[in-house]
Amino acid sequence: MRFGLSSTSGTIFMDAFSIGLPLLICFVTVFSLRRIPRSQRIAATAIGVGVTLLVAALGVFFLVGELRTGVVVGERMVVETPPFASVSVERTDILRARVVADWTQEPDLAVAVRTNGTGMGSYLTGRFRLEDGRSAVLMLSGPACVVIELKDVVLMLAPDDLDGFVRALQAWGVPVT
Repeated sequence: MRFGLSSTSGTIFMDAFSIGLPLLICFVTVFSLRRIPRSQRIAATAIGVGVTLLVAALGVFFLVGELRTGVVVGERMVVETPPFASVSVERTDILRARVVADWTQEPDLAVAVRTNGTGMGSYLTGRFRLEDGRSAVLMLSGPACVVIELKDVVLMLAPDDLDGFVRALQAWGVPVT
């Protein structure tokens, strides 16, 4: 069963920015070409097109990754936060699973640094390091989440259907407190 993570207002802004910025660069380049001497127009056009393509490619890269973010509970549990992290978990690897009403109020879940992820507001995905030094994979879009502790990493997951995710974990054989 797959549980996804919807975009929040902050990520929608970033998506619009990553698509709108290349268009803005393109328009600025076209309108500024009239002021540039004819001999320099080819170089200015090439630079403008290159920057536009680079920014557009990065925007599409992150947008596609954001659309694929989710958790699959099946034979194994797979957490995907592309392009930053993908974790495959066996049922026997889980030490403890619990529901937390507001992870920001839990001192042991305080995020210290982003190691390979992205975040804006309450939307956090990817790899992070917690204040106590533990590595964590986050897939959050709000305060409530399921915290799954493994031997070497903490998973903090908040798919859109949090209650359904908890039921799927329990049906998978993982007690969630």
